[in-house]
Amino acid sequence: MLSRGLGLLAALFLVAVFGIVIGLVLLGGETVCPGVSVAGIDLGGLSVEQAASRLASRASELGDTRVVLRHKENEWPSSIHEFGGRLDVAACARAAHGVGRRKGIFERVSEVISARRKGTDLPALYAFSVNAASAHLRKLALSINADPADAEIEVREGSIRVVPAKPGIELQVAKSIRQICSAVNSGGREVDLAVSLIAPKVFAEDFEGIDGVIASYSTAYKPWERDRTHNLKLACRALDRALLQPGELFSYNKFVGPRLKKYGFRKALIFMRGEAEPGVGGGVCQVSTTVYNAALLADLEIVSRSRHSQPVVYAPVGRDATVAYGSIDLQFRNTTDSPIYIRASVGKKTVDVHILGKRQDGRDVRLISTGHRVIPAPTVEELDSELEPGERVVRRPGRSGHRVSVYRIVKVDGVVTKRELVSKNYYRPEKTVIAVRPPP
Repeated sequence: MLSRGLGLLAALFLVAVFGIVIGLVLLGGETVCPGVSVAGIDLGGLSVEQAASRLASRASELGDTRVVLRHKENEWPSSIHEFGGRLDVAACARAAHGVGRRKGIFERVSEVISARRKGTDLPALYAFSVNAASAHLRKLALSINADPADAEIEVREGSIRVVPAKPGIELQVAKSIRQICSAVNSGGREVDLAVSLIAPKVFAEDFEGIDGVIASYSTAYKPWERDRTHNLKLACRALDRALLQPGELFSYNKFVGPRLKKYGFRKALIFMRGEAEPGVGGGVCQVSTTVYNAALLADLEIVSRSRHSQPVVYAPVGRDATVAYGSIDLQFRNTTDSPIYIRASVGKKTVDVHILGKRQDGRDVRLISTGHRVIPAPTVEELDSELEPGERVVRRPGRSGHRVSVYRIVKVDGVVTKRELVSKNYYRPEKTVIAVRPPP
């Protein structure tokens, strides 16, 4: 009986204590529960307005809180101010006031008791400017972002080496901002930035079947002609690493694009109406000629090729290939049973093109010019009364014309397997014009 009575008294005592606590919770008024703080700033016993005022007085200090932004092994310590964060004093005050008020009765009682006994420190809450945060992250993106690198084949002294592809990296600004906000407002001070991978377009598997260089050709240029050399480099850069699968058509104009100033091309000499005149993109025809000869030597099918109005100095007569965006194109087809890969570059004195593919042992391709005939330039005299009597002046020097045929001969193990007429070429002679005034 005695133990039962003591148990009853203990139960009544606990009920009384619990009732007192519930009373404190329910009748706590509008002040923050004692023991509650935000980022170490005690707010217990303060009204929401008073708590907000106390926090506002410390806002600058809390805004200087350091947060470490990370990507792999790189770290960027930044203050919350730097990426547009400011202390949200109203939200912090409401969060402190909400301790012991926003859950079920038992949870509320537990929160109040815990705050009074051990203290409850809440993380500071910040509001962020999206524009400021975006501007800060875009600066970091300069050292994070990387373009994808396609797989490629390097040619060195006739041997080849495949360089694997590498994905690109791009900082996801909006997602990173959300992660920073979430981490900081949860008390976190280290944030892994969100990035996405950008897949390359060409992989090592795309080169399956390529085992070496099947044709090469080079043409000489004058490196001191700076604008023309600049155009040569632009055109080669556009063609370099072109990959053609079996049956695929190569288009020079498609790869190089319009030859315009806004794309970086400069003025240099080009053939216009049979005359050499300055024009934007001068020099790109030397690159097309170099590619054309390499394609002939690789025994590829030439689909479209046009000659210049006059022979060029950088290729044999009849083996040049002129181009003009939108009207004249150089096209050939990959007629092999494996991919072909083009490497084009400008060396110290030559434009170099290598075509890579599946080699065939014992195969030899030669280009032969036949029937080359030089056509003398006619001379025309024109009267000019402005000259002195008996004077003769060359107004326009003429050029000889040419006729020539080009054949492609393919041998396998010394036996001719194909003799193909590639082109018949006629370069019209340009007349020599001489101004004269007869003697009296």
